[in-house]
Amino acid sequence: MREQRGRELVNTATGEVHELWEHEKGNNDQRRPYNFGGRHGQFSFEGVLAMLHADSGITGDAFRVFWYCGVMTYKKGGATAKEAAEHLGLTPQATRRIAKELAENKIFLVADRIGRTIKYKASPHIVSSLSGVEQSEEAAAYHLPTLPGRRTGAKRRA
Repeated sequence: MREQRGRELVNTATGEVHELWEHEKGNNDQRRPYNFGGRHGQFSFEGVLAMLHADSGITGDAFRVFWYCGVMTYKKGGATAKEAAEHLGLTPQATRRIAKELAENKIFLVADRIGRTIKYKASPHIVSSLSGVEQSEEAAAYHLPTLPGRRTGAKRRA
């Protein structure tokens, strides 16, 4: 039988989830970690699947730029198009154009602007590593993202 210990499942101050694991007596097996190291986050399955859809208007390079800036959002508050271009092996001009289009559709948010240099971060509606309460508060402050290939509103006449 396992010993009973009083322990919170969730730290209410930080939102951090604690794993409840107790070593069983007589079992010398090492515990197998399921984390692969580093910080983890969550993403919206619906949001990512919508971005991957054929008629979304999101290209493969745009998807790569999105994920790079999404990861950098939680490593250092975002990334510039130049940083993304260097990491992904794209041209700075193409990466700036992609980032601008993603920002126009609220998939990216402007984290900081210094002169002409813009630091982008991912929309909390799509990707986040915050606690549920923090993510809800941040998402409430921003409009829902749209996809370039699925614009809403009045249609243009030819």
